[in-house]
Amino acid sequence: MDGDDSDPYEDDRSSDSSSFDLDDYWLAKVLRVKENDPEKTMLAESGDDNYIRNITDDGWEELGGDISNNTHLETVALCSGALDDQKLSCFFRGLTESSSIKNMHLYDNGISVAAVRSIVPFLQNANSLNKLTVSHNNLQSGGLNLLFRTLRDSPIETL
Repeated sequence: MDGDDSDPYEDDRSSDSSSFDLDDYWLAKVLRVKENDPEKTMLAESGDDNYIRNITDDGWEELGGDISNNTHLETVALCSGALDDQKLSCFFRGLTESSSIKNMHLYDNGISVAAVRSIVPFLQNANSLNKLTVSHNNLQSGGLNLLFRTLRDSPIETL
């Protein structure tokens, strides 16, 4: 659904992968988001890692709130099983608006129309969002119709 060839998982990990613990690495990234670090403009994770699978509902809501308060984060990519309907609902309970997010990638999570309902308040208040990627999910016609109605007057250029 999009033509962007950039890798949303390209990040700032040390090239010596044996020298760091992934849980500590994740916590350091989240702390940079929470502290509104101007150098942290992307948060990208997949569902392959234990630290993503083990986040509680409250943790997802807190992360959403931290992202909502961040003024530098431009890209959020939570893909490949990082979210299900429940986690996404909790995440967007916290993430209700953003003035900085330009790209949101939520592909390959298996989310349904129920999850789309929880995204709507964010989409209505994300005035800089240009791109939303929701391919390879279970949105069906109801989820797509809701997205199209919600995004009808939005600045989004790519869905």
